[in-house]
Formats: sequence, structure tokens, C-alpha cells
Amino acid sequence: MVTNWRMKVEKKFEDFTHLTIKYRFIALFLTLALVIGLASNLPKITFDTSTEGFLYKDDPQILMYNDFRNQFGRDEKIIVAIKTKDVFDKAFLEKLFKLHEEIQEKVPYIKEVDSLKNARKTIGNKSELIVEDLFLDGIPDDTKKLKAIADFAKTNSIYKDLYLNADSTFTTIMITTNTYTSVGADEFDALSDGFGDDTHGDEELEFITGAETNELIVTLEEILKKYKADDFKIYDAGSPIVTKNLQTTLMADMSTFILYVILTISILLFLTFRRVSGVVIPLMVVILTLLATIGSMALLGYPITSMTQILPSLLLAVAIGDSIHILSIFYHKYDETGDKNLAITYAIGHSGLAVVMTSFTTAASLLSFAISDIAPVAALGIFSAIGVSLALVLTLVLIPVLLSLTPMKHKIKDEDSFLDKFMINIANFSINYSKSIVTTAFIVIVVSLVLGSQMQFSHNPLHWFKKDNVVRTNTETIDKELRGSISIEVVLDTGEENGVYNPHFLNTLEKVTQEIYTYKGENYFIGKIVSINDVLKEIHMALNENRGEYYVIPQNKDLIAQEFLLFENSGSDDLEEIVDSQFSKTRMSIKAPWVDSVEYVEMIDELQLLLNEEFKGMASVSVTGTLPILSTTITKSIESSIESYIIAFIVIAILMVILIGNFKLGLLSMIPNLTPIMFAIAFMVVFDLPLDMFTILIGAIAIGMVVDDTIHYMHNFKRYYILHNDVDEAIRLTLHSSGRAILITSVVLSSGFLVFMFASMTNLFNFGLITGITVIVAMITNLTLTGALMKLVIKSHADI
Repeated sequence: MVTNWRMKVEKKFEDFTHLTIKYRFIALFLTLALVIGLASNLPKITFDTSTEGFLYKDDPQILMYNDFRNQFGRDEKIIVAIKTKDVFDKAFLEKLFKLHEEIQEKVPYIKEVDSLKNARKTIGNKSELIVEDLFLDGIPDDTKKLKAIADFAKTNSIYKDLYLNADSTFTTIMITTNTYTSVGADEFDALSDGFGDDTHGDEELEFITGAETNELIVTLEEILKKYKADDFKIYDAGSPIVTKNLQTTLMADMSTFILYVILTISILLFLTFRRVSGVVIPLMVVILTLLATIGSMALLGYPITSMTQILPSLLLAVAIGDSIHILSIFYHKYDETGDKNLAITYAIGHSGLAVVMTSFTTAASLLSFAISDIAPVAALGIFSAIGVSLALVLTLVLIPVLLSLTPMKHKIKDEDSFLDKFMINIANFSINYSKSIVTTAFIVIVVSLVLGSQMQFSHNPLHWFKKDNVVRTNTETIDKELRGSISIEVVLDTGEENGVYNPHFLNTLEKVTQEIYTYKGENYFIGKIVSINDVLKEIHMALNENRGEYYVIPQNKDLIAQEFLLFENSGSDDLEEIVDSQFSKTRMSIKAPWVDSVEYVEMIDELQLLLNEEFKGMASVSVTGTLPILSTTITKSIESSIESYIIAFIVIAILMVILIGNFKLGLLSMIPNLTPIMFAIAFMVVFDLPLDMFTILIGAIAIGMVVDDTIHYMHNFKRYYILHNDVDEAIRLTLHSSGRAILITSVVLSSGFLVFMFASMTNLFNFGLITGITVIVAMITNLTLTGALMKLVIKSHADI
């Protein structure tokens, strides 16, 4: 009954192919129309490598972050750090101030530029508060006056690790970009950027775009080049710098990968088929698939991200497999009969069902990512599945059409070729050593499970750059010298007007600040915390003859309100970045080094717990900013990946059972697919490769790809076993007919991923290396372990 069902399906594929060839010009026109229609959207494609781009726009962390930016402006500052022998050398200061002014005048989309030039200096007496710039009157010629300014700056707690490092050999220029985009903004919007509360009328303003930020950085870096010198070493860093360089590297690498993969596939196809048609036709299928898939991304408004950049190379490698299987059978039959149309229909009839099933299993495995809480991962799953589906349609339609239109000669097949003999030897090996092969596979699985417990997780976009990359070295230098380059933002909302004036609230804020300073991990520390208390203590000391013992929080609410009023009346607008206009909510900025966000997960949880407990009944607490987004990303990535793996395994197992028509064999056939994945886990642990945002995808991607060879193997094994009623003969015939295609597709697939080892980013290098090795191991298990399992399990027709 199963045999009749299979024969009927194969006949349907043959009939479909006859129809396609008969109406080939119509089929060609409709197919190209579909591709051109989708590909026409390619100019609309955008790029997004921002930190917040990892999460959905309606994710609670993103909503919280957007509320923060609407209230207090953008937290992602660009840090320009300058190293010299003595920051307070007059010639150095002149050059620093000139750079400050040029940045302020020429760099677009900037809200504020802060440095020692305009650092806030708060002094006063009992009757007057004076808030002015540190160098209000310029750089003094008098060395004593300059020294007095230097002494003031070196002892100012706010300047420490913000404008100056410990030995005054580093200083900074801090650049705050506009919060909102200038695209479509009127003059009032531009002038009021970042001001006011978190309400902007009924219209929701758009945040500054990646293109605007990139334009800002390009202009800035052109200016910085002019100032670099041995005594004026410049290090620029900050989240916008990292994001911009990720995007630049992504675009360069993606075009390189596409070229390398196409070149690699072309060479391997030519070596395999030694025919021009064997190279051109499969390449047309995969290139058209790629254009249509990326076009569909642009049509639906999905950007290219650091995750989806692997999509073009992934599709090029995956989509070629079906073409190879069909062409292998076609050329074999064509050389045997000389009848092209007969060979085409035979090839599609023979492999059509297997091709459809392999496409379904691959698409299902990739589509399991669609449930991910990480937006780029979900997009990768959705569009890679769409790409595989498009490749299936193009393979079943375009290949018959193009083959029928292409003139070619048939060749006399060398039945005794080296590859044929090699496949027979592998078949004999799996038959004669079946128990040893199966035992070895189970040992690999058990050892991998043990090693898997030692797997290390990681999410650090900075470490995607190589150790000597300027973005990475600049950031690490600033982290070391100025104790941090990335922030955690805490918003405390008292829920009542003037609630921030409450001394109990401020005392609690001071208490938790000192507690947070004690947080320390293996690689992270708390570099600096800035809050409204710093401003208040500075005001209070200034109004008490600048005496150090008055650098404390006043304990009278009315006095606190009066001191803040004096500060606002002094002309300074610095409070707008720390507290809302109603003094009901305030901000605490926690600066830390850019290290692996996995280290911050526990710390942020501990911070949230501390703040909730201490401010219970006084204020609601929101913890946001770049660091919390990064830590949320890795946490959700791990959780979503586990769900994706389970879904992929279950769906593929069900499809295997349906295809094979036997529950036991369907499940057994999963062993050759799990073994290479378990091997990859052991490989990662042994060579200390982390499970990051990219390598965590390998399992679900690999199982969807490597199961294709198992399907082709089992599809043909069952056919030959039914014909000959002999397991050994069925194994030999399966490898003789399909082994070559399995070998070739695996080599092409692994080469397509190993190309990522040419990447300039380490995460892509690791992804390509591990995936390539996994595919090679999968090829070995499919050629040996699958046959060994059949040898041990199949005893009669009842078993199949």
C-alpha cells in the first residue's frame, strides 16, 4: 500500500514535469515575473545594527527605554577621549578647545558637546549661587590661575572619570546626539529636541535614524583625523560608534560572502558535473531565490541586521542541494538514454517527493526561529523559510524548463569511476562494522551531553570585532582609563509633584548609590554613578562658602526646593537631563565597562531587587539603558532557542515518520542528525568557543539542513529494499545512486559556511567554522551510521 502511494506520488511529479515542459515559456514567464516583482523592492532595503534592534518594538524593555528617551533624551553618548602627558598644559587645552568648537560647529544632529571647556563649575556664598563654565574666561595666561583651575577640576567628584582620569593624562569630549530625527521635523521640533516631559502631543516623534547617526560619526571622524598627534592621541567610543562600525563591517562582509559562496559553488558544480549547464542552471535558481527573498524583506519593511546578514550565504548554500540531487539523476539518465525530456521527467519523478520533503523539513526547522523573542532571529527564521520555499518552487519549475531549453550532448558514463567505487567501499564499511559505528555514535552523544554542561554563554557585540580592531581597542582603553563607556539608566518615579524634594527619598538614593558602588564581577565594576544628589550636594556646598563638610544632602524639604530654584535661576539647564519639570521623577546613570552582557544579567537582577526594596512605597523603579537591553537579549535568546530546538526536532521527527511510513524507522533516522549536532557541542567546549547569538542558532539550522541527506538516503533505501528484499544490497544501491549527491551537496554546503571564516568579525568566523564542521560530520554519519542502523534493525519487510 505504501509502495502504491509512493508510485502514485512519483507519477504526479512526472505529470507535473511533462506539463511544465509543454508550457515552458509560460512557466518561465510566470516564474520570472514573480521574482522580478519581489526583487523590485531591493532598493528599499534598510540596515539596523542598533542594540535596541535585537528586541521587538513592543518589548517591555524597549517601551521602557523609549519612555526614558522621551523624558531625558538619548543615553548613548559618543565619547572622544584624548591622551596626553598633562591635560592642563596650556597648549593642549588650546587644541582641545579648538576641537570642541569645531565639533560643535560642524558635526550635524548634535544636541550638546561637553568637555573641560564648558564643564559646570558651581560656587557661591550665603547669598548668591554662581553656576558657570570651568573656563568661562578662556585659558588664563597666568600659571597660578591655570593651576587653581586644575586643582579645582582634580578635586571635583563630578569631573572624576567623566572628564578626567585619575592622573589627569586622559580627558574627554562627551557628545550627546539629538533624540529625535530631523526628517520631517519643523524648526520648533529641532530646537526643542530633548526638552520637556515625556508627552509630545498626539503625534509620536521618531527617534534619530541610523543614517543620521552614521552621518554624524563620519563627519566627526573626519574632524578627529586632523587633530591626532603623538601628544594628542584620540580614542572614540560609545554605543553609536560600535553600532555604526558593525553596520559598515556587516555590509562589507555580506557582499564578500555572497561573492565567495557563488565562486565556491561554481567551482564545485563544475568539478562535479563538468558541464556548463550543471553550473549555470543551479546558480540561476539560487541567485533568483536570493533576490526574491531579500526583496520580500524590503517589501515587508524588515531590515538587514547583524543576524540576518547570514541569510544570503545561508540560502545560497542550502538552496543548491536540491538542484544537485535532481541534476545528478538527470545527467545519469540522460547519458544512459540520450532522451532529454525522458531524463528530466525521470529525475523529477525519482527525487521530487524527497526534494519536497527536504524543503519542508529545512523550512520547518528554520521557521522554528519565528517564535523567538529576539526580533532579528525571528526575521531570520521567517525569511530563510520563505527563501527555502521559493527555492523549492524555482527548482521544480525552472530546472525542467531550463534543461529543456539548453542544448547539450550526452556522455558515455564511466561506471567504474573512482567515486562510485568509493561509495561502494563506504557501503561495505557500514555493513561490516555496523555495531562499531553505532557504538561510536552513542559514545559521541554521551560524551557531548557531559561536555554540554560546561558550555559558556556569551553576548558581547564589542567582542565580535577582532582584538586589534580600533573600535574594540578604543572602547577597552576608555573602560580602563575612565572606568566605563556604557550605562545602566534607572528612572525613579515618586508619582507626585515635588516628590524628589523629599529628604527621605534623597537619603535612600544616596544609600543605594553607595551600595551599588560595591557591585563587582569577574570583569565588570561600577565606574561612576551620577544622580540628582550630585547636583544637590554641589549646590549645598557652594551656598555654604564652598566648604567640603557641606557636600551633603540637606535634610529640610523647603531648603532643598529653594536650592534647586536658585540653581535653575542661575541659567543652567543641566537639571533637564536629570529630573522632570514637576520634580516627580529623576534619573540615576550607572556607568560600567563594556564586557560580556552575560556577566551583567545577575547584577541587573540584584540591582532591580535592591531598588524595589529600598524605594518601596516611595517610588516606582525602571531599569533600562544599553546594558539592560543587552542582558535581556541574551536571556531571551537562550529561552527562545530552547523552544526553537524542541519545535524543530518534533516537527522534523513527525515529517520523517510520515515520509518513511514507519514510526520506529522515522525516529531512528533522527540519530544520524543528532550525532553531528552533539559533536558540534563537544567541539565548542573543547576549543572554548562560546554559545552566543550566532552559534546558538547552529543546532536548529544544522538539523534542518543535514536531515535532507537522511531523507534522500531513506527514500532510496526503502525503494531498493522493497525491490531486492536485501538490506546489504539496498545499502549498496542507495550509496551508488544517492551517495555521490549526498557527498557533493555536503561539500558544497560546508564550503558555503566555511566561507564565513573569511569574516572580519569573530562571531561569524565561529559560526562558519562550527556549522561547516557540523555539515561534514553529518555527511559522514549519513553515509555510514544510517546504513549501520538499517543493518542492525531491518530483519524483514515487516520492519519497513
